[in-house]
Amino acid sequence: MCHSRGRENFRHSSGYRCRDLHGASDDGHRQEQIIKFAIVGLFIFIGFANSSRAISQLHQVELGEFSGSARVITDPQRVGAATQIILEISGDRFVVYAYGPPAWRLSNTNVGETVFVSGWRHELAPAQAKRLVSKHVKGNFEIKSIAEQRLIASPIYRSAQRVRKLIDSGAKSFPFDERSLFTGLVIGDDSKQPKQMISAFRKSGLAHLVAVSGQNVAFVLTGLSPLLRRLSRTVRLLVVFIVLIWFVVITRVEPSVIRAAVMAGVATLSISLGRPTRTLRILALTVIVTIFLDPLLAWSVGYFMSVGATTGLCLLSAPLSRVVPGPRWLASLIAATISAQVGVAPAVIFVFGMPAAIGILANILAVPVASLVMLVGLPLSLFAGAIGETIFSWLGTIIMWPVLIGVRWVWWVAAVGERLSATGLANFGMWLVVLALILLLLHGDARVEG
Repeated sequence: MCHSRGRENFRHSSGYRCRDLHGASDDGHRQEQIIKFAIVGLFIFIGFANSSRAISQLHQVELGEFSGSARVITDPQRVGAATQIILEISGDRFVVYAYGPPAWRLSNTNVGETVFVSGWRHELAPAQAKRLVSKHVKGNFEIKSIAEQRLIASPIYRSAQRVRKLIDSGAKSFPFDERSLFTGLVIGDDSKQPKQMISAFRKSGLAHLVAVSGQNVAFVLTGLSPLLRRLSRTVRLLVVFIVLIWFVVITRVEPSVIRAAVMAGVATLSISLGRPTRTLRILALTVIVTIFLDPLLAWSVGYFMSVGATTGLCLLSAPLSRVVPGPRWLASLIAATISAQVGVAPAVIFVFGMPAAIGILANILAVPVASLVMLVGLPLSLFAGAIGETIFSWLGTIIMWPVLIGVRWVWWVAAVGERLSATGLANFGMWLVVLALILLLLHGDARVEG
């Protein structure tokens, strides 16, 4: 009797304890959710305040006549008969279109150098202001004169310029068009590409190849991986961060490479801490960090396309590669191509209009070869450039010959893709066929799993 009463009391007390534990668990979960929402709300508030500050600062600019020092922000580029460059004057950025003697002197400047100019600061036209907002440009500088004297850039800019010159010198045996395409593929320098080439790559859907992206960053880290594996975790992390920052400077701080470098840094940090994170979560964190640090990146088409392509790869590449028939390497290539095209489609359609459906085939043919050019061409061009002024310069020409073949293949695919690209209803119909095939493959895979 006493034993049964004791067991009953024990069950009652156990039930109370379980209910207490469940109640405490629910309270803890509720508090955790409240903290998460509070953090998100705080980030939204700070982000909104930061964006408002960035936009207001964009309109705070001193105009009128100026004479003094200015820092070179971008590489000089030919635009028609003018030389276009962006200068920083008294902390504000101005776009310059120079003609005559000032254009000649500006064309010989390097990023990070300080020049001495005189002229007038004007407001930007509305269309021009919208196009240059992501570059933090506040006005237009009408240059009157520029002095011969200029001050050298900081060591990091000088080292980056040295690397760029070595890469360009390593490809000096290439014809002009192939040389300009090679520098575009490796470091995103498309400033010397002819209009015909630019048009061909855009119409064939291959323009992303000459914009530095995560692929270039991955190849740089892949090339350094034998060295990185021999370092301790802390030193390896530090070296990766230094290399990423340096590569961003070499590629002229383009929005797409900023996204790629920050994402690579976050991924490396998570692995070093022993907490590998899903790629999509790393991408989301990268977007939060980059937009928080520079809200004007949200106005960059290149940034949107970079994020869109990565999102498409994260969400669609794996399921599509499982349903595309054929060898695994080909299925993975087709799946990655379609996924990236779907990811960038919203930004491309909104800014440039409907992309050419032939771009899927063009990417399948060009991307593997372009990837080899990026992976092998960077170290080979550095070596060829380093020995270019010695008696062994002929060796540089020989080792760069396979790279030239690859560059010509990519150029040929772009040219043929431009000729085969359709417009209007024909292009729309081709995209409907592609969409129907994707849905058919996914539906078939779902039936097999069911």
